[in-house]
Amino acid sequence: MLALLSGLSLLGCRDEAAPPIRIVLGPAAQDEVTLVPKAALAELIEISPTESELQLTFSSVERGCDAPVTSSPDSVTLAVRLHLPGGAKLDPGRYPVAEPNPPSEANPVADKPHALASVRLHGRRTELRPGGDLELHQVDATPQGTVDGLLKLDYAGDAEHAATRVSGRFSAHFCRINRLR
Repeated sequence: MLALLSGLSLLGCRDEAAPPIRIVLGPAAQDEVTLVPKAALAELIEISPTESELQLTFSSVERGCDAPVTSSPDSVTLAVRLHLPGGAKLDPGRYPVAEPNPPSEANPVADKPHALASVRLHGRRTELRPGGDLELHQVDATPQGTVDGLLKLDYAGDAEHAATRVSGRFSAHFCRINRLR
């Protein structure tokens, strides 16, 4: 009976831990890591009456809402920015990963809600190329709220760029909500 209770308590602790996020930035073994976030933070920033952004930061280093992002050679940080132009609201849904450029034939989603992402690994920052999407399953944009979802960022690679992938469930709590009104 004691072994059963111990096993159940371990399962309970495991459920409270942040879900792991798998990151692959290239073909070499040192380009792969499983990030188990010690900090999972969200910020909602209204840039103008018709434009806002959700910024998600997942870090292997513990940090509070007001602490600056610190990086060491062995730390891992994933930053995802969801751009919401044209009065789009922060709602559950699927948002594609796009180029960080203005709208064009090559980048038609830049004037629609879209995500951008970067990873800091081994002291080097890598902007992720377009592909895949950010899924938001639940959004509670209040000071004690959370945002939950799924990362499915996937770039197949080409002759000049290695394939990349960031995948996993996430839950981040809101640190800051900056509204214009």
